[in-house]
Amino acid sequence: MSNIVKKIEENIKEYNLIKEGQNVLIGLSGGPDSVMLFHGLIELNKKLDFNFYAAHINHLYRGEDADKDEEFVRQLCEKFNIKLYVKRQNASILAKEKKITEEEAGREIRYGFFNKILKELGNGIISTAHNKNDQAETLLQRIIRGTGVEGLMGMNYKDKDIIRPLLNVNKKEIINYLKINNLDYCIDKTNMQAIYGRNKIRLELIPYIEKKFNKNFQDTLFRMSENMKDDYKIINQESEKKFLQCLISKDKAKITLDIDSLKNYPKGIRNRILRNSIEDIKGNKVDVERKHIDYLDGFMLKKETGKSIDLGDKVVGEISYGKLIIRNKDKIKDYVYNLEKGFVFIEEINKKIIINHDGNNKISKNNNSISIDSDKVKGQLKVRNRKNGDKFQPLGMKGNKKVKDYFIDKKIPVRLRDKIPLICDDENIIWIVGYRMNHNYRITDKTQNIIKIKIMEVEDGFRESY
Repeated sequence: MSNIVKKIEENIKEYNLIKEGQNVLIGLSGGPDSVMLFHGLIELNKKLDFNFYAAHINHLYRGEDADKDEEFVRQLCEKFNIKLYVKRQNASILAKEKKITEEEAGREIRYGFFNKILKELGNGIISTAHNKNDQAETLLQRIIRGTGVEGLMGMNYKDKDIIRPLLNVNKKEIINYLKINNLDYCIDKTNMQAIYGRNKIRLELIPYIEKKFNKNFQDTLFRMSENMKDDYKIINQESEKKFLQCLISKDKAKITLDIDSLKNYPKGIRNRILRNSIEDIKGNKVDVERKHIDYLDGFMLKKETGKSIDLGDKVVGEISYGKLIIRNKDKIKDYVYNLEKGFVFIEEINKKIIINHDGNNKISKNNNSISIDSDKVKGQLKVRNRKNGDKFQPLGMKGNKKVKDYFIDKKIPVRLRDKIPLICDDENIIWIVGYRMNHNYRITDKTQNIIKIKIMEVEDGFRESY
C-alpha cells in the first residue's frame, strides 16, 4: 500500500469518515484528484467494509472535451464494476437564470445531484477529492472577501454527509501516485485559464507568494486552518455555554433569548450567539453577514417591545417584553369568510368557527366560545384577520380601544397577532377570538335571540365535520 493510500486510511479512521456497511458516493470528475481518490478507495474497499458508488456531472459547456471526460469515467467505473450515476446540465445557463456565478451554479448542480442519489441509496455519504491545495485556495478566497475565525478554519475532513479523505494530501503527492501506477486521468483546460477568481488564486496569487515570500505557503495555510479549528472549539464551547444561560426556548421555527442576560456578554460572544441563532432558523449559513449581526445586536440593545426587523431569507428578529425572538417569517394572508349557521374552516390558521343560532343565555367561561345578542348584529356576520386602525369596545368599557393597543396591553407577541381571528359584522368587531368580546353585543335581560360562536382547532382529516 502506497503512502498516500495509507494517509487516506488514517484519515478515515481518525476522523471516523466511513462507517461499516455505509454507502460511499464519490464525486468523480475524471480529473487527477478524483481519479486518485477513486483508486485509493477501490484499494481500501478490500479491507474496509463499505459500498462504493460514483457520480459524474457533465456541465456541457466544454463541448467535446466534457463528453470525453464522461466517457472516460464510464469506462473507469465499468472496469471496476462500480455503479455510476451521470447528470448532464449546463451550469452556464443555470447561472444566468439565477444570476449567480458559474462556480456557484456548478456547486448547486453537483450537490443537488449527489444528495438526490444519497436519498435513493440511504445510509450514505459523499466523498469529494478536495486536497491541501484546494484548502489553501479556499482560505485565500475567504481572506480576500473578509472572514472570521470560522472562515479561517477552511474545509473540514467531515461536514455532515460530506467527507474529504484527501484534505491533508498535496497535489504533488497525487500526481506522483498516478504517475508511478501509470493511471490515466482527464485534464480540464479551463482549470489552467485565469478566468475565474479561484483560478486566479491558484495560477497567479499562490505562485507569486511562494516565489516572493514563502515557498511552503500552502503548508503554512494548512497549519493555520488546523490551529483555527482548535481555537474555534474553545470559542464555540464558551458561546454555547452562554447561549444556554440566556436561552428561554427553542424549536425549529423560533429561538427566544433573554435580553438582560444577552446584553451583558462581551460583543464577540453576543455576535456568535446571534449568528448561530440566525443560522439555526435559516437551516444554513448562506448570506449571513456581519451587517446582519451588527444590525440585530443594535436592535436588541434598544429593547423596544413590539419592534421587529427583517433579517432576510424569511427570518425576522423581534422584541417582546425583555425577550429577543429570532424566528421564521410567518405572514398570514388576509382573509375574510362569511359566517352562517353551521361552521366555516379558516384554512390560513387551520381553525374552524362554529355558529349556533339556537344558543342559550348561559355566560360561557370558556375563552373559545361566546354568546351574543343576535338582534344587535348589523348585516353579515363574518370572520377575518386584523387590519390597520381596527377598534372595538371591550366588554365592561365605555369607549373604544384600538385592537393594536389591546394586544399590547395583553402582552400578545407580535408574531401571534395576525393569527388571531376577529368576528365582525358590517360595522363592528364583535369578538377578538379567544380574548374579549364587544360590550354592545353582550346578552342582557332584554335579549330574545342568541347566537353562540365557538372556535376549534382542526386536526388533519377532520376539516369537514365536527
